Amino acid sequence: MTDTLELNPSPGNSGTLIKPVLGYKRKPDENVKTLSYDLLALLTIFLIVITYHIQNPLLQFERQFGKAFRNESLQPVTALGLFIAVLVFIMPWASLRRNVPRFTMSALLILYSLYMVTAIVLDYNLSGQVFSIPQVAFHDNLDVEEPALAELRDNAMNALQATTAIEYLALAAVIGLWQPWRRGAIYRKALQKYTSALVVGFIVLVAWELLINVFKIEEFLLPRPSVIAATFLDIYPRLISVGWNTFVNAFWGFTIGCGLGILAGIVSARFVTFSRALLPLAIGINAVPIIALAPIMNNWFGALNPASKVAIVAILVFFPSMISAVRGLNSADPLSLELMKSYAASELAIFRKLRLPSALPFIFSALKIATTLSMIGAIVSEYFGGSTQGLGYRIRDDAGLFKYPEAWSAIFVAALFGIFFYLLVSAAERAFMSWHVSFREK
Repeated sequence: MTDTLELNPSPGNSGTLIKPVLGYKRKPDENVKTLSYDLLALLTIFLIVITYHIQNPLLQFERQFGKAFRNESLQPVTALGLFIAVLVFIMPWASLRRNVPRFTMSALLILYSLYMVTAIVLDYNLSGQVFSIPQVAFHDNLDVEEPALAELRDNAMNALQATTAIEYLALAAVIGLWQPWRRGAIYRKALQKYTSALVVGFIVLVAWELLINVFKIEEFLLPRPSVIAATFLDIYPRLISVGWNTFVNAFWGFTIGCGLGILAGIVSARFVTFSRALLPLAIGINAVPIIALAPIMNNWFGALNPASKVAIVAILVFFPSMISAVRGLNSADPLSLELMKSYAASELAIFRKLRLPSALPFIFSALKIATTLSMIGAIVSEYFGGSTQGLGYRIRDDAGLFKYPEAWSAIFVAALFGIFFYLLVSAAERAFMSWHVSFREK
């Protein structure tokens, strides 16, 4: 199904004569033909597990996985991210009223996410009221040999058992809504599509592992994948916190750069003269290596100021997003454009109902590319000075001390944050473009 134009010939309403039919409603059991829904389901499951470990001190301070998410700025974002992911995952909301099991599972997920937002963001854990645990105790390490903490530990353990049951229900609800057993055809197509890449990746890892032994390469120069994996499992709790600091700089640079780029694209599409003047400048600045800009930005804003990293990322993603916005806004169907003008539709109506929907696929494609560019820009900028709590500094420092397993582990964490960022933008794309043909079965 493609976008169509719906005519409303009622007199005196020329501003709404024509509107694109964007409200395609997917049936609850209708599968999309891409893996975006599956990735969103996996992201929701991952956030459920993370918030479960954050909300109880026994998990947050005593479990390896829980220690990785003790960053104070990361915790509320994780809880809010879970709530947003759940809202997107259960779409379309209108279908919930007609399907009682779907409504029940969706309601359970919403309640679980609200519970986590209340516990993590608002610092009010309901299990503390039920099991007589002071709210301040949820932020303290209870694994201390003090008699006064024994009762608190017992109560925290009871709260943990109750929350575990709730977590299992939430996970079951995600799987029930996801229904991966009904998506076998999609997985087979995806496996056929990515088989070559998976086989090549496996061969590279095996060859990497074997050739180091065959050619007697020193471990401090090129560690084996098994050594890197073991090192990662040992140090990933502190790498997650460091990676989050880099991700924050990448996110704000992404937001500012892409936001300004899309606005500039809208102006460029409307005023051709502005576009002709700006595009050569965009090409010139985009040709400058980011390594050359990093020291300059550090001198302008200060090496320890996160604004220098944000500025580098913003410059890196500005022009791709602007060019994609211009191309998308100019890709509107000429016949549809002529038809809207023949019905005296205003420029604002044409932009809102025709040009912007036509540009969204281009804009989101640019945003998904910008997620990787922003992480690259943030890491490269940290090479030239700044906080020691960043992936760029960590990679440079570990490589300089020949700690290559640690350096490769940091690189892997950077890749994980890049993938996570990509999934966030993909979830937003699904929310804003659920009507698009790429999210439906042919």
